Amino acid sequence: MRIVTDIAGLERVASSGVNISFVEPGRPWALARQALSADYLILHFDVRQLLIVTTLLALWPFHRCKIVTLDFFAVNPSPRLLPWLRWSLRRIHRLLVYFRDSAHFAAFYKLPPERFHYVPFKVNSWELVQLTTPTDEGYIFVGGRSRRDFATLFAAVAPLGYPVKILTAHENDLLPHGSSLAGLTIPPNVELFYNDSDSQFFVHLASRARLVVLPIRADAKIQAGIGVYLMAMALRKCVVVSRCLGVDDVLPPGHAVIVKPGDVAQLQDQIQHYWLHAGERQAIAERAHAYASALGGEDHLRRSILAAMGLL
Repeated sequence: MRIVTDIAGLERVASSGVNISFVEPGRPWALARQALSADYLILHFDVRQLLIVTTLLALWPFHRCKIVTLDFFAVNPSPRLLPWLRWSLRRIHRLLVYFRDSAHFAAFYKLPPERFHYVPFKVNSWELVQLTTPTDEGYIFVGGRSRRDFATLFAAVAPLGYPVKILTAHENDLLPHGSSLAGLTIPPNVELFYNDSDSQFFVHLASRARLVVLPIRADAKIQAGIGVYLMAMALRKCVVVSRCLGVDDVLPPGHAVIVKPGDVAQLQDQIQHYWLHAGERQAIAERAHAYASALGGEDHLRRSILAAMGLL
């Protein structure tokens, strides 16, 4: 069995008899060339690379290689690109995704629903999380940059007055991820940090919070916040998160506080309730910790990828 991939580290968890060749991401010609003599090509999902690779492989129709992708971010393609993308996606043997509800994408891209296969995400910075002892220093932590609804957050927390620490990115880095702070008035109880790529600082802030809040935009059409909520859960934190893809379709009941996106009153009520009720907050945090800890780190995800293909 031969696999070509741009996902680093798969060879570390592969069974004997599975030969894995790694190609640096962003080299579709090299990936396609090596795939001609492989059984599987496993790719991080990237629209541009996928279009090139599937087109190149279509020029040699008698190869045996099956394409598998990890993650999914084909959202709002241009009308001009859509037919090519649909054609390309039909050539994917299996789309491994971090959400369970794939109905919208299956219908929009005219794919069989069974083509999508859920794999659980991993805990970001797993090794750091394991070495960290969580505490409660009496503030709310908000982290990340993808599709964050800062306007709803500010409207909810300003009247409460609870200290809030936000770890995100500068505006130029927020915009490509569907978020923005432009034009918003920062409440006096909110402190902003802009180095969310600093894993150590991320874990430091999250581990000392009383609550972790993840407000996701109501118009988000793709998953957002999964890495942050799993990290927070692994740190024994009660998470208040907006309902969206990869949240309510994945998390078991009682493992997080899920609120309607864009609903200021509901977000405010749930923050206040779990800020004040330590017993309920801790009960959710303990269930969350058990769930997230079982997911582990990078190698656990790599095993899930191979297992989904029947190779473990």
